[in-house]
Amino acid sequence: MDPKKILIVDDDLLSIATISQTLLRDGYQVMRAEDEDCAIRAMKKSRPDLIICNAESKKLDAHQLLKTMQQAPQTRGIPFLFITESQEPVHKEAGIIGPRQYLTRPFTREQLAIAVQENLKRAQARRK
Repeated sequence: MDPKKILIVDDDLLSIATISQTLLRDGYQVMRAEDEDCAIRAMKKSRPDLIICNAESKKLDAHQLLKTMQQAPQTRGIPFLFITESQEPVHKEAGIIGPRQYLTRPFTREQLAIAVQENLKRAQARRK
């Protein structure tokens, strides 16, 4: 079975490197993008199984990226995990909220792994 592809979208290269390291260690294939244009090009080149995106990036509009992605047939339905600095209690429980997921910084490798696995499981269940 091919490893699942995860696209990380963040303007912070250190954040991309840290998340990438964890995901690579867990056996995922990692794609990286620093802005919306790079993310869209990466998605067109190779459809990811999950997108992890900094919701509060200064150089990209994560919500616009999600909207663009949902409007395109080839990227519609890809699960989207937002990473946020928000400390609202609703974001705390394993990073899961409704149809989207939020993972609050700081988070552990284990919390990241759980959020990734949950997103991938839900996406697989929706395809069945």
